[in-house]
Amino acid sequence: MEERQQEIKDIQFGSRRFQAKAKRISANRHVFLLDIPPTPTVSWLSLWMPQPARLWLQRLLPEWFLPTCVILKERNPNKADNYENEVDTYLHLQTLQGRCIPRLFGEVAIHNHSDRRCQISKRPIPAILLEHVRGVPIHSLPAKELGNPQLVEKLQAVYDLLTKEGVLHGDPELHNFLYVDSKIVAIDFEFSSPISDGGITNYEELETLKDQIEDRIEQEQGVKPVSLGSNLLFHPAGSAI
Repeated sequence: MEERQQEIKDIQFGSRRFQAKAKRISANRHVFLLDIPPTPTVSWLSLWMPQPARLWLQRLLPEWFLPTCVILKERNPNKADNYENEVDTYLHLQTLQGRCIPRLFGEVAIHNHSDRRCQISKRPIPAILLEHVRGVPIHSLPAKELGNPQLVEKLQAVYDLLTKEGVLHGDPELHNFLYVDSKIVAIDFEFSSPISDGGITNYEELETLKDQIEDRIEQEQGVKPVSLGSNLLFHPAGSAI
């Protein structure tokens, strides 16, 4: 895997301003893995505060209770609408955060000191901080796990929850779904939209994912899966069915 160069981000999140090491996850995206510096005073208080008081304070001042590692997604100036769309989707799906989608900790401002634009006032870059879900993208799973019928069932469970909230994921690609602790977590909601009559449905997106799973199995093992509902049966490629 290509080694990504680290950089320092100057971040304003609510009442807290801090610098943190950031490693770009993908060369073509404004997404970073962010190491959050510790706050000893808050850590000490958390040990001694009663749980109800600690939870209340975390809701009031989330910037002081961040995990040590989070995902930073900056607004791409060429795709500003996608950023706004993703923020709105996470806010709408608040009840699903931490369950089948990552937690949204909040919006932040990135002060870019390396920006050499000749402007009197250089506005900070909008960004969001998201939970770092330590899972495996479905497209990276071995064929044996991809062919497990329970995988499709877990995907369907995620789509059922999105449908219940009236949201279309909008980007049905296997790398947008992580397998973690025997469950599926959906990520990347830049192309999400409200479900509309006559439009694409989450059921159709699930069928697209099932097709991709079958293609991955065939590519990896030379095995041709046959889809029957949510079950995947296997036959050697080219054999009679």
